[in-house]
Amino acid sequence: MLAVPATRGLRIRPVGPFDLGRLARLHRRCFTEAWGRSDLAHLLAMPGTFGLLARLQEHRRLVLEPRRDVGFAICRVAADESELLSIGVAPEWRGRGVGAALLEAAMARCRELGARRMFLEVDVDNRAAQKLYERFGFTRVGLRPDYYRHGDGRRSDAWTMRCQLMGEGQATPPAD
Repeated sequence: MLAVPATRGLRIRPVGPFDLGRLARLHRRCFTEAWGRSDLAHLLAMPGTFGLLARLQEHRRLVLEPRRDVGFAICRVAADESELLSIGVAPEWRGRGVGAALLEAAMARCRELGARRMFLEVDVDNRAAQKLYERFGFTRVGLRPDYYRHGDGRRSDAWTMRCQLMGEGQATPPAD
């Protein structure tokens, strides 16, 4: 694993129609209950829904390696509210700024589309994700019992979190 932050050489761009296969593979690497290509196609076809893909170009010893997909975010905007439906970072790239870059880009896009608030659910056991969301101004507003189903059959609760995107108490990205 590289010691430098992943945000160097990171490019975040909208998910396009030819990205469904790579998005499904990346989702499968991030979650045990992964969404397939057709699930993602149906989701992204819904009004107000968009996806972002984080790709990294690595430079090693004068060799330019091909771009690799390292993360994604999928959001939905309806009127003045938005929801982060899913966000994932490839396991080997976690903890290096990819999630923060994706969240910042997703929040900015939702603001552009007129959203004033963003909601999300996060596993009560996923403390790393909760810390990231809290850094961006999210606060807990509810609990969803047995929301997540894990590959081993275990179920876990989810915190519902909310963040103000515009207006009073507007979220501002943290300084790293």
